[in-house]
Amino acid sequence: MTEIGASRAENSVLGTPRSALRRPLSTAGSALGASLLYGAAAEEKVVLELGTSTIRAGFSGDPQPLCAHDVSGDFASTGAMGWRRGTQHGLSTVTLDDATLDALVLEQVRDVYRRHLLVDAKARKVALCESVRLPDRVRRAVARVLLGNLRVPQVTFYPAEVAALMTCGRTSGLVVDCGHQGAAVVPVYDGRALHAYAERLRVGGQMLAAHVRGLCVQHARFRAFGGGDSRPAEPEMITDLLLEHMVRRLQCAAPLATAPDEFAKLARDGLSLGAVSDELAACFASHTVGASAHIRMVVDSPQHGRGELLVPRWVLQRATELLLQGDAANDHEGLLSAIVRCLARAPVDTRRELIAQILVVGGVASVPGFRFRLAQELQSRLAGEERWRALAASVALAEEPGPWNQSPYLDPEARPESRDKSANGSVFAAADRCWVGVSLAVAAKIGGVDMRRDDFDGHSLPRLD
Repeated sequence: MTEIGASRAENSVLGTPRSALRRPLSTAGSALGASLLYGAAAEEKVVLELGTSTIRAGFSGDPQPLCAHDVSGDFASTGAMGWRRGTQHGLSTVTLDDATLDALVLEQVRDVYRRHLLVDAKARKVALCESVRLPDRVRRAVARVLLGNLRVPQVTFYPAEVAALMTCGRTSGLVVDCGHQGAAVVPVYDGRALHAYAERLRVGGQMLAAHVRGLCVQHARFRAFGGGDSRPAEPEMITDLLLEHMVRRLQCAAPLATAPDEFAKLARDGLSLGAVSDELAACFASHTVGASAHIRMVVDSPQHGRGELLVPRWVLQRATELLLQGDAANDHEGLLSAIVRCLARAPVDTRRELIAQILVVGGVASVPGFRFRLAQELQSRLAGEERWRALAASVALAEEPGPWNQSPYLDPEARPESRDKSANGSVFAAADRCWVGVSLAVAAKIGGVDMRRDDFDGHSLPRLD
């Protein structure tokens, strides 16, 4: 299909890849199945999850959302200065005023109803999945759009961290939500999110993509077709499309860490956003996993024509180290330090249960090997400190049916039949876990915090604590 044909199919209702018309019969009858299971008529609701850069939507009882796309648009809004137009990407931009933010949310949610859900907003109640990473002003904008503009009869709020653990059959654990524009570490105990002990970070998928771009400009080489010597890559060669291809399809987390003492010393001074020191680059290159040392891609250069871009393999294998270790030069804390500080703030009697059920969700969690590297590095960090040494052996992933270090990704000789089958949460995609958890909660008649249309004053929102 040509690009023009693909765009027309995407813009038409019948051509939408995932819409209510293409909903499988097995999931379309989820309301009937729930009513037979629970002995009463189960009401099917619309389930929405609005992140800082992605919106997911579908119906309760379904195993996956009908649509999941980036939040961006060309919109018009009315404010104090009259009509304004502009293009915005993401919902957490601090420069957006309330009128512009409402216009962006309204455009996205209305498009979801029109192209994917194909239902009247006034006829269905909404179950809203809320993450601790979502700013309060965005939560208010979503409530104003749903209850005010679209006239939804009722919105039920569910904490995303508790819902994500439900997909693993757990009520307690440590949820690491690593999204596009930030990350959060939230402890959940006995079905209650302990937001008072949560840690919020600025590292996320957006920073990871910027780090990959900087490493490619620093270490990649370009060789034009037809011969000639290779030369350093130019920033114009790393287009947004090429960067998206590398981050989503070629990137992975190295299965084995470097020597802890050696790496800790080098990373303290040599790891920063978009750059690494020569000593750290040599250390990464010596621990590269793969058949070849470079990944070759065809690119176009405005000055030198078409050629191949030689990207060192370690760039795509070690870019996630920035998320794990952080960037001390730019005051960006890593996930490992945030998890340790979250454990220190949590009650003493909950720490072992929290560390034994770590659940990594969000878009960054879909990077192959990232969850296992996080558990591996966390165990190494805890074992190296006298205060946490007793908890190091308890580190485990909530969604894995056995010890994380017996995964085939880290241990190719581990046999699946020899592993514990007590957990089966790995069937859901990491990026969709929060949405799936809310879908299960609504289907199982697990209540959240309700807010009706007549009770909303445009500003006050219920607390999920």
